[in-house]
Amino acid sequence: MKIYGFLNKEYEPPAPFIKVLLISKKLNIQKFLNLCIDTSASSTIILDKDIRYLRLNLKDLKKAEKNIGGIGGIIDTYIIEDAKIIFKTEEELNLLVGVHRMDKLTEQEKKIITKLPSLLGRDIIEKFKFTFSKKENLVLFEK
Repeated sequence: MKIYGFLNKEYEPPAPFIKVLLISKKLNIQKFLNLCIDTSASSTIILDKDIRYLRLNLKDLKKAEKNIGGIGGIIDTYIIEDAKIIFKTEEELNLLVGVHRMDKLTEQEKKIITKLPSLLGRDIIEKFKFTFSKKENLVLFEK
């Protein structure tokens, strides 16, 4: 089975992305998301921009055992416990939700952080053979 992603030209250089359907029955969510494929991210995570898009209420989520560090420093992390992401195949996971502490950021940092895409991490990538070639305009997962 071949699952094609795409190069998102909103980023320079264009970044590899994949469209997924996120489902959570508990939170009544069934929406499409574009996830940036990030081989350096250990976990798939929904970030601030998509938290707003999904209209997530953090009070409905369980706090994760540990917070995560990355661009923008340490972020508060929550879990969607019944998450499913579907992209021609279905993967079930505890999906992390990361929230930056906006009150501790400068206005310039806030502008950058609120544009960051959510990430498809190695927890999902490692289940597939992943091929990426900008030269061939190819983003491909194979099961």
